[in-house]
Amino acid sequence: MEQATAQLHTPRSVTLERIVDETPSIRSFWFSDVSMHKAHPGQFAMVWVPGVDEVPMSVLAIHGKNEAGVVIKKGGQVSTALWEKKPGDLFWVRGPYGHPYSVGHHHKLLVVGGGTGLVPLLSLLVHFRGRDVTLITGARTASELLFKDWLIADSKEHHFKLVFATDDGTYGEKNQVPKVAETVLRDGQFDAIYTCGPEPMMKKIYDLAMETRCHIQVSLERVFKCGVGICAACVIGPYLVCHDGPVFSEAELSGMPEFGHMRRDLSGKRVPLNAGH
Repeated sequence: MEQATAQLHTPRSVTLERIVDETPSIRSFWFSDVSMHKAHPGQFAMVWVPGVDEVPMSVLAIHGKNEAGVVIKKGGQVSTALWEKKPGDLFWVRGPYGHPYSVGHHHKLLVVGGGTGLVPLLSLLVHFRGRDVTLITGARTASELLFKDWLIADSKEHHFKLVFATDDGTYGEKNQVPKVAETVLRDGQFDAIYTCGPEPMMKKIYDLAMETRCHIQVSLERVFKCGVGICAACVIGPYLVCHDGPVFSEAELSGMPEFGHMRRDLSGKRVPLNAGH
């Protein structure tokens, strides 16, 4: 047991086996790592590029496949460093960490993903096969819709409803994801909602869930320095996002006044959620 725990916390070098341009601004990076293959939907890895930084990233691990991936939008120092890598290059991971989504026994489900927030929900879909699932996902424009072709094929094969939304109307419904979700929720009752994406979007989905008295699970993003609940950089209300989350239900979210409004910067200072990183 101690050996397994030590292995989990020790950075492991992994080889980039393939890199896929998913959209003009998003790439997926695929590798083999026995621990990451077993990551549950919603868990994250601490990804380290020596000399640059270590940051948390959602793990895309499809049940039954012997590979794992991280899906990255170019922006920060680590994502920029990874974008410069090629198949055969190395980076380091530790984990998987965190409290994942709880699959439960609910049957009629609404799954809502925005941008790269779709990533942990993809592996969750595998666990929902055979249930009545509606997936809503969106982006600013058609070219930025993540895993569009994959989702279309998967929805046909496994019979779930799929709704795309784009801000500019170039594909699917011309609207933002929360507005589409509001319409879908008004048209039918759901047993549970699962969401991940920009926090203002998730706050709107949470508010809709509370209005309709629907169970909801939300995956939060905060500054993680350690990933294991030591440094407390990711505190929100009485919780540590890396240790107690990143997935929380309405019971915990109701005790987080910062949710949807405030975050903490690298120094731990509370700043408005929309303040620049």
